[in-house]
Amino acid sequence: MKKELKLGIILTIVILAGIIIFTQVQQGLIPELKNDTSSNGSISESSQVSGGLSHTMVLDKTLPDPVEKIMVYKTVPSTYTRQDILSLAQKFNITPIGKIKEVSEGSSIASTDGKIQAILHNSGFAEYHNSNRDIANPLDSPGNLPSDNEAIKIATKFLKDRDLLPDGAEFRKIGHSESYHLGNDGNNTLIWKDVEVWYGRKLNGYPVEGTQLMLALGSNGDPIEYFTNWRNYQPYQELPVKTPDQAFEELKTKGVSVGMETPGKVSIDTMYLAYHTLAGADTEEYLEPVWMFKGNVIVNGNSTMPVEQYIPALSVTPGATATPTATLAPVKSTNLTPFTSATINEIPNTTVTVNQPATTPVPTDIIPVTQTISLNATQNATTGNSTSV
Repeated sequence: MKKELKLGIILTIVILAGIIIFTQVQQGLIPELKNDTSSNGSISESSQVSGGLSHTMVLDKTLPDPVEKIMVYKTVPSTYTRQDILSLAQKFNITPIGKIKEVSEGSSIASTDGKIQAILHNSGFAEYHNSNRDIANPLDSPGNLPSDNEAIKIATKFLKDRDLLPDGAEFRKIGHSESYHLGNDGNNTLIWKDVEVWYGRKLNGYPVEGTQLMLALGSNGDPIEYFTNWRNYQPYQELPVKTPDQAFEELKTKGVSVGMETPGKVSIDTMYLAYHTLAGADTEEYLEPVWMFKGNVIVNGNSTMPVEQYIPALSVTPGATATPTATLAPVKSTNLTPFTSATINEIPNTTVTVNQPATTPVPTDIIPVTQTISLNATQNATTGNSTSV
Protein backbone atom coordinates (compact mmCIF):
# COMPACT_ATOMS: atom_id res chain seq x y z
CA MET A 1 0.00 0.00 0.00
CA LYS A 2 1.37 3.41 -0.94
CA LYS A 3 0.31 6.51 0.95
CA GLU A 4 1.03 10.08 -0.04
CA LEU A 5 0.47 12.68 2.66
CA LYS A 6 0.09 16.34 1.66
CA LEU A 7 -0.09 18.94 4.43
CA GLY A 8 -1.77 22.32 3.88
CA ILE A 9 -5.32 23.48 3.70
CA ILE A 10 -6.22 20.05 2.34
CA LEU A 11 -4.72 16.91 3.81
CA THR A 12 -4.81 14.25 1.10
CA ILE A 13 -4.31 10.59 1.83
CA VAL A 14 -3.92 8.24 -1.09
CA ILE A 15 -4.99 4.71 -0.27
CA LEU A 16 -4.44 1.94 -2.78
CA ALA A 17 -6.91 -0.75 -1.75
CA GLY A 18 -5.82 -4.32 -2.32
CA ILE A 19 -2.38 -3.50 -3.83
CA ILE A 20 1.13 -2.54 -2.88
CA ILE A 21 2.91 0.10 -4.92
CA PHE A 22 6.63 0.21 -5.36
CA THR A 23 7.93 3.51 -6.71
CA GLN A 24 11.08 3.29 -8.73
CA VAL A 25 12.83 5.94 -10.80
CA GLN A 26 14.39 4.58 -13.97
CA GLN A 27 17.43 6.59 -15.01
CA GLY A 28 17.30 7.87 -18.56
CA LEU A 29 13.49 7.50 -18.79
CA ILE A 30 10.79 9.62 -17.23
CA PRO A 31 7.90 8.00 -15.35
CA GLU A 32 7.34 6.16 -12.12
CA LEU A 33 6.63 2.44 -12.10
CA LYS A 34 3.61 0.95 -10.39
CA ASN A 35 3.74 -2.68 -9.36
CA ASP A 36 0.92 -4.77 -7.92
CA THR A 37 1.72 -7.66 -5.63
CA SER A 38 -1.87 -8.89 -5.50
CA SER A 39 -1.83 -8.75 -1.73
CA ASN A 40 -2.46 -6.36 1.12
CA GLY A 41 0.52 -7.83 2.89
CA SER A 42 4.21 -7.94 2.19
CA ILE A 43 6.39 -9.95 -0.13
CA SER A 44 9.88 -10.39 1.27
CA GLU A 45 12.35 -11.38 -1.42
CA SER A 46 15.30 -11.69 0.93
CA SER A 47 16.15 -11.52 4.58
CA GLN A 48 17.61 -8.06 4.05
CA VAL A 49 14.37 -6.18 4.67
CA SER A 50 13.35 -3.50 7.11
CA GLY A 51 11.31 -4.54 10.09
CA GLY A 52 11.18 -7.89 11.82
CA LEU A 53 11.58 -11.40 10.51
CA SER A 54 9.65 -14.37 11.76
CA HIS A 55 11.10 -17.86 11.45
CA THR A 56 8.24 -19.52 13.30
CA MET A 57 6.02 -21.07 10.64
CA VAL A 58 2.90 -23.16 10.98
CA LEU A 59 1.51 -24.83 7.88
CA ASP A 60 -2.26 -24.77 8.28
CA LYS A 61 -2.95 -26.82 5.18
CA THR A 62 -1.94 -30.07 3.56
CA LEU A 63 1.23 -29.90 1.52
CA PRO A 64 0.58 -29.96 -2.23
CA ASP A 65 1.63 -32.97 -4.26
CA PRO A 66 5.28 -32.96 -5.36
CA VAL A 67 6.14 -32.16 -8.97
CA GLU A 68 9.09 -34.01 -10.50
CA LYS A 69 9.96 -31.54 -13.28
CA ILE A 70 8.71 -28.23 -14.66
CA MET A 71 9.39 -26.26 -17.81
CA VAL A 72 11.74 -23.30 -17.41
CA TYR A 73 11.28 -20.43 -19.87
CA LYS A 74 13.99 -18.23 -21.36
CA THR A 75 13.24 -14.51 -21.46
CA VAL A 76 13.13 -12.95 -24.93
CA PRO A 77 14.10 -9.26 -24.69
CA SER A 78 11.94 -6.71 -26.49
CA THR A 79 13.41 -4.20 -28.89
CA TYR A 80 11.31 -1.08 -29.33
CA THR A 81 11.75 1.51 -32.05
CA ARG A 82 10.86 5.17 -32.36
CA GLN A 83 7.74 4.16 -34.24
CA ASP A 84 6.63 1.96 -31.31
CA ILE A 85 6.65 4.86 -28.83
CA LEU A 86 4.85 7.08 -31.34
CA SER A 87 2.24 4.35 -31.78
CA LEU A 88 1.73 4.08 -27.99
CA ALA A 89 1.28 7.86 -27.78
CA GLN A 90 -1.34 7.71 -30.52
CA LYS A 91 -3.26 4.93 -28.76
CA PHE A 92 -3.58 7.11 -25.67
CA ASN A 93 -4.15 10.29 -27.67
CA ILE A 94 -1.12 12.16 -26.35
CA THR A 95 -1.30 15.52 -28.15
CA PRO A 96 0.42 17.74 -28.91
CA ILE A 97 3.56 15.60 -28.81
CA GLY A 98 6.61 17.16 -27.24
CA LYS A 99 10.00 15.63 -26.65
CA ILE A 100 10.82 12.01 -27.54
CA LYS A 101 13.64 10.47 -25.52
CA GLU A 102 15.52 7.42 -26.79
CA VAL A 103 18.13 5.64 -24.66
CA SER A 104 19.59 2.15 -24.57
CA GLU A 105 16.90 0.93 -22.14
CA GLY A 106 13.99 2.04 -24.32
CA SER A 107 12.17 5.24 -25.17
CA SER A 108 9.69 7.73 -23.72
CA ILE A 109 7.42 10.44 -25.02
CA ALA A 110 5.54 13.34 -23.43
CA SER A 111 3.07 16.05 -24.31
CA THR A 112 4.47 19.54 -24.84
CA ASP A 113 3.58 20.56 -21.28
CA GLY A 114 5.09 17.33 -19.90
CA LYS A 115 1.95 16.39 -17.98
CA ILE A 116 1.08 13.33 -20.09
CA GLN A 117 3.81 10.73 -20.50
CA ALA A 118 4.34 7.25 -21.94
CA ILE A 119 7.28 4.88 -21.77
CA LEU A 120 8.45 1.63 -23.37
CA HIS A 121 11.26 -0.34 -21.76
CA ASN A 122 13.12 -3.13 -23.54
CA SER A 123 12.73 -5.40 -20.50
CA GLY A 124 9.01 -5.60 -21.25
CA PHE A 125 7.28 -2.93 -19.18
CA ALA A 126 5.27 0.00 -20.50
CA GLU A 127 3.44 2.86 -18.81
CA TYR A 128 1.10 5.73 -19.60
CA HIS A 129 0.34 8.43 -17.04
CA ASN A 130 -1.87 11.52 -17.21
CA SER A 131 -0.95 13.83 -14.32
CA ASN A 132 -3.89 16.10 -15.21
CA ARG A 133 -6.08 13.36 -13.75
CA ASP A 134 -4.09 12.85 -10.58
CA ILE A 135 -5.50 13.03 -7.08
CA ALA A 136 -7.82 15.90 -6.11
CA ASN A 137 -8.67 16.98 -9.67
CA PRO A 138 -12.20 18.28 -10.29
CA LEU A 139 -13.03 15.75 -13.02
CA ASP A 140 -12.72 12.41 -11.29
CA SER A 141 -15.21 12.67 -8.47
CA PRO A 142 -16.46 9.34 -7.11
CA GLY A 143 -19.99 9.88 -8.43
CA ASN A 144 -18.79 9.99 -12.05
CA LEU A 145 -17.02 6.63 -12.05
CA PRO A 146 -18.28 3.53 -13.87
CA SER A 147 -19.24 0.59 -11.70
CA ASP A 148 -16.70 -2.20 -11.24
CA ASN A 149 -18.51 -4.45 -13.74
CA GLU A 150 -18.78 -1.62 -16.27
CA ALA A 151 -15.09 -0.83 -15.78
CA ILE A 152 -14.08 -4.40 -16.70
CA LYS A 153 -16.02 -4.17 -19.96
CA ILE A 154 -14.72 -0.67 -20.78
CA ALA A 155 -11.09 -1.54 -20.01
CA THR A 156 -11.12 -4.84 -21.90
CA LYS A 157 -12.66 -3.23 -25.01
CA PHE A 158 -10.24 -0.27 -24.89
CA LEU A 159 -7.20 -2.56 -24.65
CA LYS A 160 -8.39 -4.98 -27.34
CA ASP A 161 -9.29 -2.20 -29.78
CA ARG A 162 -5.75 -0.81 -29.49
CA ASP A 163 -3.92 -4.14 -29.50
CA LEU A 164 -2.78 -3.59 -25.90
CA LEU A 165 -4.21 -6.78 -24.38
CA PRO A 166 -1.68 -9.62 -24.92
CA ASP A 167 -2.71 -13.14 -25.85
CA GLY A 168 -3.45 -15.19 -22.75
CA ALA A 169 -4.30 -12.18 -20.56
CA GLU A 170 -6.90 -13.00 -17.89
CA PHE A 171 -8.89 -10.63 -15.68
CA ARG A 172 -7.60 -10.77 -12.11
CA LYS A 173 -9.29 -8.16 -9.92
CA ILE A 174 -10.58 -4.64 -9.41
CA GLY A 175 -8.66 -2.09 -7.32
CA HIS A 176 -9.19 1.55 -6.35
CA SER A 177 -7.03 4.54 -5.52
CA GLU A 178 -8.76 7.11 -3.32
CA SER A 179 -8.10 10.63 -2.04
CA TYR A 180 -9.68 12.15 1.06
CA HIS A 181 -10.14 15.64 2.46
CA LEU A 182 -9.59 15.97 6.16
CA GLY A 183 -12.01 18.54 7.48
CA ASN A 184 -11.66 20.80 10.49
CA ASP A 185 -13.98 18.46 12.37
CA GLY A 186 -11.52 15.61 11.89
CA ASN A 187 -13.72 13.70 9.46
CA ASN A 188 -12.46 12.40 6.13
CA THR A 189 -14.40 13.17 2.95
CA LEU A 190 -13.76 11.13 -0.21
CA ILE A 191 -12.99 13.61 -2.99
CA TRP A 192 -11.24 11.50 -5.67
CA LYS A 193 -11.28 7.89 -6.79
CA ASP A 194 -10.39 5.74 -9.77
CA VAL A 195 -11.18 2.17 -10.88
CA GLU A 196 -8.22 -0.07 -11.65
CA VAL A 197 -8.72 -3.19 -13.76
CA TRP A 198 -5.91 -5.74 -13.33
CA TYR A 199 -5.00 -8.62 -15.67
CA GLY A 200 -2.56 -11.52 -15.29
CA ARG A 201 -1.48 -14.64 -17.13
CA LYS A 202 -0.60 -18.32 -16.85
CA LEU A 203 2.18 -20.31 -18.51
CA ASN A 204 2.25 -24.08 -18.67
CA GLY A 205 -0.89 -24.07 -16.51
CA TYR A 206 0.80 -22.18 -13.65
CA PRO A 207 0.15 -18.54 -12.63
CA VAL A 208 2.94 -16.07 -13.38
CA GLU A 209 3.40 -13.89 -10.31
CA GLY A 210 4.55 -10.37 -11.18
CA THR A 211 3.35 -10.45 -14.78
CA GLN A 212 0.56 -7.91 -14.77
CA LEU A 213 -1.33 -5.30 -16.74
CA MET A 214 -3.43 -2.50 -15.26
CA LEU A 215 -5.70 0.14 -16.80
CA ALA A 216 -7.08 2.80 -14.47
CA LEU A 217 -10.31 4.57 -15.41
CA GLY A 218 -11.51 7.97 -14.25
CA SER A 219 -14.84 9.69 -14.67
CA ASN A 220 -16.95 8.55 -17.61
CA GLY A 221 -14.59 5.62 -18.12
CA ASP A 222 -11.67 7.73 -19.38
CA PRO A 223 -8.30 5.88 -19.27
CA ILE A 224 -6.03 7.87 -16.97
CA GLU A 225 -3.21 5.41 -16.25
CA TYR A 226 -1.80 2.25 -17.81
CA PHE A 227 0.94 -0.06 -16.58
CA THR A 228 2.21 -3.42 -17.75
CA ASN A 229 5.10 -5.73 -16.89
CA TRP A 230 4.65 -8.38 -19.57
CA ARG A 231 7.71 -10.14 -20.96
CA ASN A 232 8.01 -12.55 -23.87
CA TYR A 233 9.17 -16.10 -23.18
CA GLN A 234 10.15 -19.25 -25.04
CA PRO A 235 10.43 -22.79 -23.61
CA TYR A 236 13.96 -23.62 -22.48
CA GLN A 237 14.23 -26.91 -20.58
CA GLU A 238 12.42 -29.11 -18.09
CA LEU A 239 14.30 -29.17 -14.79
CA PRO A 240 13.77 -30.95 -11.44
CA VAL A 241 11.75 -29.29 -8.68
CA LYS A 242 12.28 -29.20 -4.91
CA THR A 243 9.70 -31.09 -2.92
CA PRO A 244 7.12 -29.09 -0.95
CA ASP A 245 8.78 -30.29 2.28
CA GLN A 246 12.15 -28.94 1.16
CA ALA A 247 10.62 -25.60 0.20
CA PHE A 248 8.83 -25.23 3.53
CA GLU A 249 12.03 -25.96 5.44
CA GLU A 250 13.81 -23.28 3.39
CA LEU A 251 11.00 -20.85 4.19
CA LYS A 252 11.50 -21.39 7.90
CA THR A 253 15.23 -20.79 7.51
CA LYS A 254 14.80 -17.68 5.36
CA GLY A 255 12.01 -16.15 7.41
CA VAL A 256 9.09 -13.94 6.47
CA SER A 257 9.08 -10.17 6.80
CA VAL A 258 6.47 -9.04 9.31
CA GLY A 259 7.14 -5.31 8.93
CA MET A 260 7.07 -3.41 12.19
CA GLU A 261 5.08 -6.12 13.91
CA THR A 262 6.61 -8.01 16.78
CA PRO A 263 7.99 -11.17 15.18
CA GLY A 264 5.47 -13.84 15.99
CA LYS A 265 4.05 -16.96 14.49
CA VAL A 266 3.23 -16.96 10.78
CA SER A 267 0.31 -19.13 9.77
CA ILE A 268 0.71 -20.37 6.18
CA ASP A 269 -2.67 -21.25 4.67
CA THR A 270 -1.80 -21.23 0.96
CA MET A 271 1.06 -22.92 -0.91
CA TYR A 272 1.31 -23.47 -4.63
CA LEU A 273 3.76 -23.77 -7.52
CA ALA A 274 4.02 -20.74 -9.81
CA TYR A 275 6.41 -18.71 -11.93
CA HIS A 276 7.78 -15.37 -10.73
CA THR A 277 8.63 -12.42 -12.98
CA LEU A 278 11.24 -9.91 -11.88
CA ALA A 279 10.36 -6.22 -11.58
CA GLY A 280 10.04 -4.37 -14.87
CA ALA A 281 13.37 -2.51 -14.68
CA ASP A 282 15.36 -5.64 -13.70
CA THR A 283 17.25 -7.80 -16.18
CA GLU A 284 15.77 -11.28 -16.38
CA GLU A 285 17.41 -14.22 -18.17
CA TYR A 286 15.01 -16.99 -17.20
CA LEU A 287 11.47 -17.18 -15.89
CA GLU A 288 11.95 -19.56 -12.99
CA PRO A 289 9.35 -21.44 -10.96
CA VAL A 290 8.81 -20.70 -7.27
CA TRP A 291 6.90 -22.17 -4.38
CA MET A 292 4.50 -19.42 -3.25
CA PHE A 293 3.48 -19.15 0.41
CA LYS A 294 0.66 -16.94 1.70
CA GLY A 295 -0.65 -16.54 5.20
CA ASN A 296 -1.04 -14.22 8.18
CA VAL A 297 1.09 -12.93 11.04
CA ILE A 298 -0.32 -14.13 14.35
CA VAL A 299 0.41 -11.99 17.44
CA ASN A 300 -1.18 -12.92 20.77
CA GLY A 301 -3.57 -15.23 18.95
CA ASN A 302 -4.82 -12.53 16.56
CA SER A 303 -4.19 -12.19 12.84
CA THR A 304 -2.48 -8.80 12.37
CA MET A 305 -1.40 -8.68 8.71
CA PRO A 306 -1.30 -10.85 5.59
CA VAL A 307 2.09 -11.86 4.21
CA GLU A 308 3.53 -13.53 1.15
CA GLN A 309 6.89 -15.14 0.49
CA TYR A 310 8.33 -17.29 -2.24
CA ILE A 311 11.11 -19.87 -2.37
CA PRO A 312 12.91 -20.72 -5.65
CA ALA A 313 11.53 -24.09 -6.71
CA LEU A 314 14.30 -25.51 -8.88
CA SER A 315 16.78 -27.95 -7.39
CA VAL A 316 19.35 -26.98 -10.07
CA THR A 317 20.36 -23.68 -11.66
CA PRO A 318 19.14 -23.04 -15.23
CA GLY A 319 21.97 -22.85 -17.72
CA ALA A 320 24.50 -24.44 -15.36
CA THR A 321 26.90 -26.90 -16.99
CA ALA A 322 27.08 -30.17 -15.11
CA THR A 323 30.51 -31.74 -14.58
CA PRO A 324 30.31 -35.46 -15.48
CA THR A 325 31.68 -37.95 -13.00
CA ALA A 326 32.52 -41.62 -13.41
CA THR A 327 33.75 -44.43 -11.22
CA LEU A 328 36.22 -46.64 -13.04
CA ALA A 329 36.97 -50.27 -12.19
CA PRO A 330 40.45 -50.96 -10.86
CA VAL A 331 42.89 -52.50 -13.31
CA LYS A 332 42.99 -56.27 -12.93
CA SER A 333 46.41 -57.72 -12.25
CA THR A 334 47.95 -59.92 -14.92
CA ASN A 335 49.56 -63.29 -14.20
CA LEU A 336 52.71 -63.83 -16.27
CA THR A 337 54.11 -67.30 -16.90
CA PRO A 338 57.74 -67.30 -18.12
CA PHE A 339 58.76 -69.77 -20.79
CA THR A 340 61.99 -70.41 -22.59
CA SER A 341 60.90 -71.98 -25.83
CA ALA A 342 57.66 -72.31 -27.72
CA THR A 343 56.43 -72.77 -31.19
CA ILE A 344 53.36 -70.91 -32.43
CA ASN A 345 51.71 -72.13 -35.59
CA GLU A 346 49.37 -69.39 -36.75
CA ILE A 347 47.60 -68.40 -39.91
CA PRO A 348 48.40 -64.79 -40.90
CA ASN A 349 45.86 -62.06 -39.99
CA THR A 350 44.19 -64.22 -37.39
CA THR A 351 41.58 -62.45 -35.20
CA VAL A 352 42.02 -63.13 -31.50
CA THR A 353 39.17 -62.15 -29.15
CA VAL A 354 39.87 -61.39 -25.48
CA ASN A 355 37.83 -59.92 -22.64
CA GLN A 356 39.00 -56.86 -20.72
CA PRO A 357 37.35 -54.52 -18.17
CA ALA A 358 35.16 -51.76 -19.59
CA THR A 359 36.28 -48.16 -19.16
CA THR A 360 32.72 -46.90 -18.93
CA PRO A 361 31.30 -45.54 -15.60
CA VAL A 362 29.80 -49.00 -14.80
CA PRO A 363 32.61 -50.86 -12.99
CA THR A 364 31.21 -54.36 -13.43
CA ASP A 365 30.71 -54.25 -17.21
CA ILE A 366 32.86 -56.57 -19.32
CA ILE A 367 32.95 -55.79 -23.03
CA PRO A 368 34.52 -57.81 -25.84
CA VAL A 369 37.51 -56.19 -27.51
CA THR A 370 38.66 -57.51 -30.85
CA GLN A 371 42.37 -57.36 -31.69
CA THR A 372 43.95 -58.48 -34.92
CA ILE A 373 47.43 -60.04 -34.77
CA SER A 374 49.30 -60.57 -38.01
CA LEU A 375 51.88 -63.34 -37.79
CA ASN A 376 54.01 -65.27 -40.21
CA ALA A 377 52.83 -68.74 -41.10
CA THR A 378 55.19 -70.25 -38.55
CA GLN A 379 56.98 -68.28 -35.86
CA ASN A 380 59.32 -69.64 -33.26
CA ALA A 381 59.52 -67.78 -29.96
CA THR A 382 62.73 -68.56 -28.21
CA THR A 383 61.99 -66.48 -25.15
CA GLY A 384 58.95 -64.61 -23.93
CA ASN A 385 55.93 -64.61 -21.64
CA SER A 386 52.51 -66.13 -22.01
CA THR A 387 49.65 -64.13 -20.58
CA SER A 388 46.52 -65.40 -18.88
CA VAL A 389 43.77 -62.89 -18.11
